[in-house]
Parts: sequence; structure tokens; C-alpha cells
Amino acid sequence: MEARFYGLTLMDLQKLAFQIAEANNISTRFNKEKKIAGYDWVKGFLKRHPEISLRSPEATSLARASGFNKPQIAKFFELIHDIYEKNNLTAARIYNMDESGINVVQKLSKVLAKKGKHQVGSITSQERGQNVTVICCMSAAGNFVPPGFIFPRVRMKEELKDGAPPGSMFTCQVSHV
Repeated sequence: MEARFYGLTLMDLQKLAFQIAEANNISTRFNKEKKIAGYDWVKGFLKRHPEISLRSPEATSLARASGFNKPQIAKFFELIHDIYEKNNLTAARIYNMDESGINVVQKLSKVLAKKGKHQVGSITSQERGQNVTVICCMSAAGNFVPPGFIFPRVRMKEELKDGAPPGSMFTCQVSHV
């Protein structure tokens, strides 16, 4: 489930174990009122399956998850290769800019995933919480442009700049959603 961005929480696992036991008429000491397997069963399950651990997922929108596939990635690299060749670009002239929204409200539950995985995702709504947008830019040669911060507010407050890297840029943008 986690590989499809719908990882199971511990509660999901407990409910699923109870449902499977009931469907197969397996006698258990699970909680019949709450209709869940106990925490001792979960501990035993995780001990029997050492390749699975409880991990914090990274919020991934459905649009991003569906757009990240082999044909799209191959097409991207073909296009970028043609541009590099046509314009004779060097590492000092190739920059990558990325923006990331840091959500100040939403917190995701931990999900079960295979051990050793570097990234665990979980589908989330794009509409919940407020984002502080951070823009970073770096060349392939290692040159950085100071980051930019966009706060979802009307007026800038000096306290929002505390601890930011030197040369950082700040602005505010009111969202009209």
C-alpha cells in the first residue's frame, strides 16, 4: 500500500487484522468492541516482519504522484539532453530552481513501510493548512542564489526573517482562494 502512496497506519493494520481473523473464523483475543487487534499482536507482527517499520511519510499530492512515471521521466531527459547539446551548456550555466511549500498546519500519521526505503509518501489534500513557500536555486557547478521566502500574509514582519541565510529575499502574498 505504501508503494502506491496509501500506507497503512497502525490503526489500519489493527482493523485489517481483526477483519481477516473474523472473515476466516480464527479464534483470537482481539478487542471485539473496538473491532481491532491488540498492540501486542502488532508488536509480534512487526517482529515477524523485520523488513517493515513505522515511518513518517512525506506529503505527496495526487497530481505529483501520477505525473512521476517512467515515460514522463524519459521524455524529460530526452528534451533536456537536446537543449544541452543545441546550446552547448556548461555546468556553470545550468541552474535548477525548486520551490517547496512548508505547511504550517498539517501533520501526517506514521505508516508501515519496508525498512531501508529512503522516501515514504502519503497522499494528502492540497487545500489544508497554510504554506510558506521557499524558493531555492543552485547551478550544476555548485553556485547558490540566496533563497526566497513567500509568506501567506498581508504585511511583512521582521521576526519572520530571524535565522534565515544571509541575502535571503522575503515577500508576502495574499492568497485569494
